Amino acid sequence: MSESTRTLSATPEQIESGKTMAIVSYLIFFIPLLMDDMRKNPFVMFHTEQSIVLLLLNIAAGIVGSLTCGIGLVLYIPWIIFLIMGIMNASNGEMKLLPVIGQYGEKFNLVK
Repeated sequence: MSESTRTLSATPEQIESGKTMAIVSYLIFFIPLLMDDMRKNPFVMFHTEQSIVLLLLNIAAGIVGSLTCGIGLVLYIPWIIFLIMGIMNASNGEMKLLPVIGQYGEKFNLVK
C-alpha cells in the first residue's frame, strides 16, 4: 500500500484544546463531529478519521466472526491494539497514522 502524501499539522494550542475530544473520538466517534469548534480542529478531526477506520475494522471483525463460527473473532485482537495505540497517540499529542489501517482515514477527508 502507498503511504499517505498529505502533510498534517496542528498548532500546540489546537493540540492542547483538542486532546480530550481526540480521546473521546476513539470511544464515540461522532461526538466531535457534532461540535463546531472541534470540527475546525485538525488534531481532533485526524483522530476522528482514525477512529472511523477502527469502527469499520470492528464491524468487519464482527461479520467475519459470525460467518466463520467465531474463528474471525481473532480480528478483535488487532482492533484492541490499534484502539490503545490511537488513544495513546491522542493523549501524547501526536498525529501518527495507525499501522496498516490508518492510511484509509484520509478517504473520509475530515481534516481540511
